[in-house]
Amino acid sequence: MTDKETITTYDTNAAKLAEYFAGIGSRIDLIEEGIALAGSPSNARAVEVGCGDGRDAADIIPRVGWYEGFDPSAELIKLAQKRLPAQSFVVADALGYNYPKNLDVIYGFASFLHLNRDDFATASDKAAEALRLGGILLITLKERDSYQEELVEDEYGKRMFYYYDEATVRELAGSGFEVVKIEHQTLKRKTARWLVVALRKL
Repeated sequence: MTDKETITTYDTNAAKLAEYFAGIGSRIDLIEEGIALAGSPSNARAVEVGCGDGRDAADIIPRVGWYEGFDPSAELIKLAQKRLPAQSFVVADALGYNYPKNLDVIYGFASFLHLNRDDFATASDKAAEALRLGGILLITLKERDSYQEELVEDEYGKRMFYYYDEATVRELAGSGFEVVKIEHQTLKRKTARWLVVALRKL
């Protein structure tokens, strides 16, 4: 996420959005799947892109040996630090974050959906450089039949979303990854379509 208006919305309504996120449900199955796809390393090293208020970090941390989360919303990072004060959270976006090396898993739950095509490709390249061979990038995206951009305004404010299709994801993943999973999900409303994508570093 690099759009300033979107970041402002997350900053201004951090507490309300955190309450909304809490009702989405656990992602433990995906968290554990990411580690398993990476070969179930002991003391896995993980980074979370767009960690928000730390709700998924609370489930990732007990399952790995090292964790760091980052998010461009300073107010959401404050909530994450309050929730998990012993952990490392950084204010940064997917293009500016300084990744450590030799990571086993990078998670991006509903965060790459704030990246346009060009930024998605750049963020994927940065993730590939940070992962060890065989490491996993696991992300969730809003899905439509083709790539689309949409500025959404709701009770929280204005946020820019980018919708992806399977072919576009495969194209933008680049040569540094192989696709090991693409799952199509329909959540809550029939119009809420999601992609779960797991990419393995080559």
